[in-house]
Amino acid sequence: MKHFILIILAVLMTSCIAASLNACTQEQDVLQQPTSEPTQENIEQECERLDPRCLKQLTVDPAQDGFPSWSPDGEHIVFSRYGGDNAPEKTGLWLVSPDEGEPRRLTTVIGEHPDWSPDGRYIAFDGDYGDSIQMVPASGGPPVRIVPDSIPVSSGGQPKWSPDSSRIVFKEGSNLWVLEVSSGRLEKVFSEPGKRLLPTCWSQDGKEIYVNLSDTENENASIWAVSLSGESKRKVTPEEESVYRYADLSPDGSLLVMVWCEGGDCNLWVMPSAGGPRLQITSNSKYDDGPSWSPDGKRITFVSTRSGNFEIWTVEVDVEGLRRELTTLGE
Repeated sequence: MKHFILIILAVLMTSCIAASLNACTQEQDVLQQPTSEPTQENIEQECERLDPRCLKQLTVDPAQDGFPSWSPDGEHIVFSRYGGDNAPEKTGLWLVSPDEGEPRRLTTVIGEHPDWSPDGRYIAFDGDYGDSIQMVPASGGPPVRIVPDSIPVSSGGQPKWSPDSSRIVFKEGSNLWVLEVSSGRLEKVFSEPGKRLLPTCWSQDGKEIYVNLSDTENENASIWAVSLSGESKRKVTPEEESVYRYADLSPDGSLLVMVWCEGGDCNLWVMPSAGGPRLQITSNSKYDDGPSWSPDGKRITFVSTRSGNFEIWTVEVDVEGLRRELTTLGE
C-alpha cells in the first residue's frame, strides 16, 4: 500500500509540474506575441508628435495624387490625380473619405491645387495644366472658367477661398489678385517684382493672406502675411536662407502648418501663426507637401512619397500639446 501511495504522489507531482510549465509557456507566448494594432480610440488617446501610429495612408494607386483639401464638414478630402499617358482615364479631381475607403471621381478634366469653399458649395482649382482657374460644384458637374483671358494665369494660380466664401485669391506672375466671386470684380492687391509668390491661405479674419515668397535666383523661400490692401506685410518664418513651401492655418487661427525642406527632405512643421519657434510633426527622408488642416483641428492631410509614389496621407495632431510645446520653446 505504501508503495502504491508513493507512485500516486509521483504521478500527481509530475502532472502539476507539467501543467505549471505549460501555463508558463503559454504566458511567455502571450508576452512574445506582437501587440495588436491600436484602435482609433487608442490613437486619439496615445498619439504624440512624430508617433508613426498617427499616420494614415488614404490612397494607393499607380497614378500620382496630390494637393488635398478638406471639405468644411470634414467628411471628404478633394485631391488631384494624374494618370499620365498610361492611365489618362484616372486624371481629374477625386474625393476620398478621411476614414479610408475607395476614392470617387469628381471631374474628368485635369485639375491641380483644388480648394474647397468654406460654405461647402464649390471647389476652385487650376485647370488646363495651370493656364486657367476654374470652379466646379462640390456635388459634381461641368467646371466653369472664372478668371478672364485678360489676366494671363500660367503655371497655376493657386486659388484660395476667403473665410466667408465670397472671394478667391490667386497669383499671376509676381502679382496677387483677389476675385469677388458674385460680381467677377478683380483687384490686384499685392506685387513683388523679381519674386515668385504662391498664396497659401487666408487669416481667420480675412484681413491677411499668407504667401510663399521665393527668390528667382535660388531656392530660398519664406512665408509672409500680406494685408488685403497690400500696404503691409510681415515675415512669419525666421530664416533668411531656407526653403519653405505650402502652408495652412489651423481652424482657430493660432497655428500655421508649413513645409520646411532641408536638402531633399521636406517635412511638415507647425509654428504660431504670428511667428515664433517651430515643431516638426512628420519625419520622412523623402517628400511631404501640401498640408491642409481638418475643420476640427485634429488632423492634417498632405501628399507624401514615403510609400514610393505620390499618395494622400493624414496625420493626427494634438493642438493643445503643440501649443504647450511651442510656449515652452518660446520662453
